Amino acid sequence: MPASDRPTPVPDLGSFMAEDTGEGTPRLGRVTAWDGSVVHLRPPGGGTTWTAAPGRLRRPTEGEAALIRVLTTPVPATSRPPGTCPEPPVVLSVEPLPPAVPTAGCPICELVAAWEQSSLRRHDYSKAADFRVEMRNHPHTEPKLRMPEVRRPRELP
Repeated sequence: MPASDRPTPVPDLGSFMAEDTGEGTPRLGRVTAWDGSVVHLRPPGGGTTWTAAPGRLRRPTEGEAALIRVLTTPVPATSRPPGTCPEPPVVLSVEPLPPAVPTAGCPICELVAAWEQSSLRRHDYSKAADFRVEMRNHPHTEPKLRMPEVRRPRELP
């Protein structure tokens, strides 16, 4: 049987293979399926699968295998030894801050205070805190910058 008629061996499922590309950088991937004429591969570490002919695949070189190990090794969530804490824990108060007091005669403050109380009754403490901050930051002084007054020309008799 001529060499061109021999079937190309198909790599094992789960093994890593390399496909040489025209750009010079090979595509590395884990074999995920084989459907008779093409092999399905997924990049190390995940990503979009692609297909390749079995004849275009080869085993990875030592450098490529090292890159595959780097890309597939999970990174631990923390580098601290277990059971250690970098700083003392923060203890939050159980009691919420007292509600903000609206400025007398300010309709905006009174409206915001009503919304804050409504949020507290619904146990929406985040929204109540937002209304409390809004009330505390609401300006009650005269603005520092005023628009210049436009003087009208004197009327001629």
